[in-house]
Amino acid sequence: MKHSNLLPENNKMTIIRIAPVCNGKIYVNPRSDTDKNNPRMDLPMEECVRHVSVNSDKEARKIKEKYHQHLQTDASPRFCVKHHSSKEKGTTIYLYVLPLKSEDEIRFREGKFVTSEDISKNPGVYSPDLQTESELLGMAAELWDDFYNL
Repeated sequence: MKHSNLLPENNKMTIIRIAPVCNGKIYVNPRSDTDKNNPRMDLPMEECVRHVSVNSDKEARKIKEKYHQHLQTDASPRFCVKHHSSKEKGTTIYLYVLPLKSEDEIRFREGKFVTSEDISKNPGVYSPDLQTESELLGMAAELWDDFYNL
């Protein structure tokens, strides 16, 4: 399914975020994009896309390839949902999941798998966008877990 017609046609910022999921959990790692003194746990793969005629599926695959040194999977990112950033007004986020068969298929320094409940119980530890996405990502992680364990 292509989502190019969903991308905004103005100059507002668009971000594609990719959430690796496995065994009903979401992979996160420390990111200090906004506050170097207080890094929060967040999704490890994210890019700002500024092109008007962008195909978001194609861009998500490019982002995944950019992080190939951390991944050992042929899985493709799967579109999950479009929403607006909780921290940056006017920013549209396209959220993808990267379904993994094994937790060994991904390795970022200081990264780990957590549940959506971990995220909701510890809001100061996780980024605002991840807090917004956690329930949906938890459901997606459980669906992929069920799919791989059929």
